[in-house]
This record gives sequence, C-alpha cells and structure tokens, in this order.
Amino acid sequence: MNKWVTFLLLCFCIGSGCQINLYAQKDPTWDDTSNSKWKSVFQKVDIPSSSDGKIQKAYLYSSKSKTAKPLIVSLHTWSGDYTQIDPLANEIIARDWNYIHPDFRGPNKTSASMGSKFVISDIEDAIQYALKNTNSDPEDVHIIGVSGGGFATLVAYMNVQYPVKSFSAWAPISDLDAWYWESVGRKQKYATDIRNALSTDSTFNHNEAIKRSPLLQKFPKDLRKNAQLYIYEGIHDGYEGSVPITHSINMYNRLVGELKYNNSSLDAIMDKANNDSSLVSNKEIISLVTKRFNPLANNQKSLFGRKIYLSRDFDNIQLRIFEGGHEQIPQALAFIPFKNTQLQKFNILTLGDSNAQNKDGWVDQLKKILPNSNFVNISKSGRTIGFDNNGKKELNALSNINSYLDEAQGKIGKGKYDFIIVCLGTNDTKNEYAERQPEVIANFELLLKSIKAHPLSKKSVDKFIYVTPPPIKVKNIEPKYIGGNERIANLIPLFTEIAIKKGFTVVDIYHPLLNILDYYAPDGVYMSGSGQEIIALKLIEVMQEKK
Repeated sequence: MNKWVTFLLLCFCIGSGCQINLYAQKDPTWDDTSNSKWKSVFQKVDIPSSSDGKIQKAYLYSSKSKTAKPLIVSLHTWSGDYTQIDPLANEIIARDWNYIHPDFRGPNKTSASMGSKFVISDIEDAIQYALKNTNSDPEDVHIIGVSGGGFATLVAYMNVQYPVKSFSAWAPISDLDAWYWESVGRKQKYATDIRNALSTDSTFNHNEAIKRSPLLQKFPKDLRKNAQLYIYEGIHDGYEGSVPITHSINMYNRLVGELKYNNSSLDAIMDKANNDSSLVSNKEIISLVTKRFNPLANNQKSLFGRKIYLSRDFDNIQLRIFEGGHEQIPQALAFIPFKNTQLQKFNILTLGDSNAQNKDGWVDQLKKILPNSNFVNISKSGRTIGFDNNGKKELNALSNINSYLDEAQGKIGKGKYDFIIVCLGTNDTKNEYAERQPEVIANFELLLKSIKAHPLSKKSVDKFIYVTPPPIKVKNIEPKYIGGNERIANLIPLFTEIAIKKGFTVVDIYHPLLNILDYYAPDGVYMSGSGQEIIALKLIEVMQEKK
C-alpha cells in the first residue's frame, strides 16, 4: 500500500479509536462456512498433491455435453474449505460448465495455507485433475474467487504456471502485511489467523507476510500476456466488510504501472498516477475511501444494476469499483470471457414471444454467437400458442401459422431452413387463461402438427426444435402472471411428450434457469441478455449435435 494512503487509513483508525474499542466488526457474509450440503450432481474427489503427496479434496462437476466446455476453478473464502457451499453452483448446473472447487489446504490459519507454495501447487493440481476427468477445453480455463478466494485468485495470477484464460478476483486481499494491521484495528479474527499462519513464536512475521502477498510478488508478464485479470470491489468494503478497497486499487496500479513503466515499486507508480489516467491517483483513492461514491461517475455504467464508481482498463487488466460491499455479485459468471463464437453457417427460422423478439433476447444472442448464420425471426411480444392475447388476433400463433410460414418461405427463396425453433407458452399461462389450460395443450399439439404439415417444413427443413418456456417468479410479479410458474411446470411434461411425438427435439430451459431466475430476470418474467445467452448456448449445443 502506498505511504500516503497508509497514513490516511492509520489516521482514520486512530481518530475512530474509541469506537473501535467498543466492538469488533462482524465477519462478512461471504466468509460464511455454515452451509456444506452440496447437490448430488457435484462429486467429491481426492487429488494427490504433487508437492507433498497429501490428499487434497474437492467438489467436481462434469458437463454432460458432448462438446468441450469451459472449466471454472472456484476458490473458497478465507475461513472456508472445499465443503463450503459455492453460490455459483446453481449457475454451473444451468450452464452445464465443468467446475472444480478445491481445498488448497483449507482455512487460512495454518502455515501450509494462506498463499503458500502448497496452495499454488494444489490449485495447479486441481486444474490438471479437472482437465483429465471432464470434457473441459484446456484453452478455456477460468479461476474465480471472492474475499479469501479473491486473495487466492491473485496468488494464482502471480504464480500458477498453467495458461489460465481469465482470473476474476472479487473483494480480494492483496497485501497481507497491510491487512494484518487493518484487521487489528477492526478487531477481526483475521489478524489472529495471519499471525498463526505466518509466525512460529506468536509474533507477527512481517517478512513472511510480504513474501505471500500478491501485491509484492514478481509479476509473470510474459506468462499472463494472453490472460484476462478482472478485479472487482464494492465501494463500501472496509466499512461494511473486512477488506478496504485499497487492496484492489493498489493491485491494479502495481500491475499496470509495471507494464507501462517497468517498475514494480508502488510508491514510484503512484507518482506516475498523478498524471496518468490509466492509473488511479492518490486523489481519486482518497475521494473514494472518504465519500464511498463518485458524483462524477458515468450513470450508464453498471454491473447488473450496480453503479460503477470507478472503471479502469489497461491491456488485459480491468478494475471495477461498484455499488456494493464485501461481495461477489450473483451474476459473476456472466463476465467470464469464455469461448462462444461458432463459425457454422445455418439458416434458422425462429417463432417465439417477447423473449425472442426483444433486443438482447435469445435470438439476438444466437446471432452474436453464430455470426455467419442467417436468421428469419417471426417472433412477437405477447404471442401465444393459441389465444388472441389482449384481444389481438395477430398474436395467436395457431390461427396464423400458415401465413407466418408462407412469409418465411418467401424470405428464404430457393434456399432451405436448417432449423425451425419454436419457444412459446409463457403467455398461455397468464392468469386470465388459468381455467383454459386443457385448451393450451390441445392448441400446442395442433400448432406443431400445422408446422410439420406446411410445405416449407416438408421441403426445406432438416430439424425442428421446441424450447420450453422459461420459469417466472412466484412472488413480486405483475398480477397477470400470478400462478403462471406453477402452470408452466405442469405443462412442460405434456409439451415434451407431444413435441417428441411430433418429431421435435425438446430443449428444457425451465429447470436449469429455475434456480438462477432471481439473478437474470429482475421483473420475474423477462430475462436479461446474460440469461438469454444461457438459452442460446443450449440451443447451439443441440444444433451442433443434430448437424
């Protein structure tokens, strides 16, 4: 930590001394180790350490896909171990990505833990184990962690030899020496943890703290030239959390400063920062620490609704200070830069409702991932399977299917469609149609039958796909959708049976998205672009298998 900011923080602690003596700051939520019950799809595995032979345990999820998928290496928090439930787990299942949650010597309170050589080796071993035992793409490996896991992510960035594609450090500790004294001032247990781990005589070992601090370690610039580093920190951390935002800012400044000026001294880099907008200056740091917001921030920049107060980018290194505390936002996996562009060239006809028509909907997501493909999208907001929704006949797919397909035939000309994708049903489960659900089933069967019977389908379509409706929230939604989620759940088995009989491949998005709906559908119904991307990726996987 640079001298001026250290002085500022010490003054703050001294000035607040009476208050500090009255209470100890509470442990942050993200270091909660009480929940250790994992879903059965996660397998407990044993990994022999390549450094000392000791068994290191982990939880592993292996993708069910036939195609290679990204590997997420998620690192537990400061006081946790591999058994600590990971909030990312539900989304790992939804995305069907490969995943490992290693132990790397458990809680940070012993000499073998806390960024030691064993920790570095254990993370390397976890990557190699997952690569051997899943269908992970070896060029699509990503490390992510929050709090103590953010610290371990930075340690990995500075030390792990494997060419990891991205590192995402949320609310990380970068300087153990600084954090020891900050924890002493806040009367947190982390000071005792650091002293026990780094010392042999119950006296704080400054030199060992420096040795294990990523801020002060050698920067492997050549090894990381193709790797992305993302550092995220909530503006209120250090006040409502345990790690001051200076840990994130200093780490960013040190790395960028070394890249630009070939100097690893933070003090020297901070001198440059006063006149270099790619760095964060002392003035900006003091303003953020004292105000806990930035009145000059760009109101258009946010992380899923969290305002960004400071944004810096240089080469492959990014820093985001956002409205929040000591945390990792639930949508963290949406920022992982995984490989998703596909070069296949398909002709695709899509028929859906607002989720398909709207900007950033699943059709738009398909277009981004399949830039060489041709799309004809006949979706419409409010469209139903077989009702005149809002009294509008044009929203009734069953009544208009032949004209829709005639139009689609005209747009393809002499070409042919490789796929027809249908995703309807949400609007048929609105409250006003609650007593007409048997009609929905009958309408659905007639719609698919009509699609298959049309000349377009008989002459020019290779494959048919039906996508189930996504889930909707049970509470805090518009009155017209009350009870809709239960009705969707009841319809899906019947829709699936009918679609299979009619020769459609069924893609179930309802169940995978059910446990992450709160993250990606703020209003409880309409998925954000990142949620729609999950739908698109599942569709592409099916299309690749069918072709």
